[in-house]
Amino acid sequence: MMAILLTGGTGKTSIRLARMLQDSKIPFLLASRSASVVAPPGMPATKFDWLDPSTFANPFQHAFPNGEKISAIYLIAPEVSDPAPAMNALVDLAVEKHGVKRFVLLTGTSVEEMGYYTGPVWQHFEDIGVEYCVLRPTWFMENFSEWEQVVLIRDESKIYTACGDGKIPFISADDIAAVAFRALTDEKPQYTDYKVLGPELLSYNDIAVKFSKALGREITHVKLSAEEQERRLQKLGMSEQFAKLLTSLEVRTAGGFEEQMNDVVAQVTGRPPKKFDRWVQDNKATWE
Repeated sequence: MMAILLTGGTGKTSIRLARMLQDSKIPFLLASRSASVVAPPGMPATKFDWLDPSTFANPFQHAFPNGEKISAIYLIAPEVSDPAPAMNALVDLAVEKHGVKRFVLLTGTSVEEMGYYTGPVWQHFEDIGVEYCVLRPTWFMENFSEWEQVVLIRDESKIYTACGDGKIPFISADDIAAVAFRALTDEKPQYTDYKVLGPELLSYNDIAVKFSKALGREITHVKLSAEEQERRLQKLGMSEQFAKLLTSLEVRTAGGFEEQMNDVVAQVTGRPPKKFDRWVQDNKATWE
């Protein structure tokens, strides 16, 4: 029986994917710098650090209950400007020494094969001939509930972005995890990329209105310039390079880059993606 390695350990999509695998009784292993410490009870985990190649062997030394071997890996990039060399090194180790057959890469809508950031990882799948699927989700709904925006909405009633009036088909991490589950576990490999998009196009102004209605107080979208957003993110502890990368994505969003729709979630999972209003109601206590 197969086992699945989930990098990004207890991150937004990996932990949801882990619950789905657990419910389906499919063996898995969480892997990240902190997974072995903060993983939920009953979820196996190991220490893994993209910036420390000596930890790459750790997941393959894990003893699964029935002797299963890792046959598929869910790849989430570290927060560095050029993650591809480390990620490709893990892929090569997994394939050449441990016979891993399938990889599912989580990246973003702006990433292209052979392009920047994780594009070379996507190309590497093609070059070495492994089973693969690349997930390219748009902006996460959970950025409002599991990242710094949660504090700003709760304590300042504000959302800060450089996205201007750009519209985004916000997607929930639950829906991304559901697509990833199919890509990892379906008998037939996908050999494709999916843009994973939500069911409606919303600007951050629209988002502020929806939060205001749900929470019963005014939430404001504060529009920042690229320079202001870069400085703000760096003050939060983000590296200069990564702050520039995220801000550049917001600027592209302001220019309409994310204004696109599809039915990938419904096609792959058999159900429609979650709407933002429902998601806010499900998580309302987070901002109160």
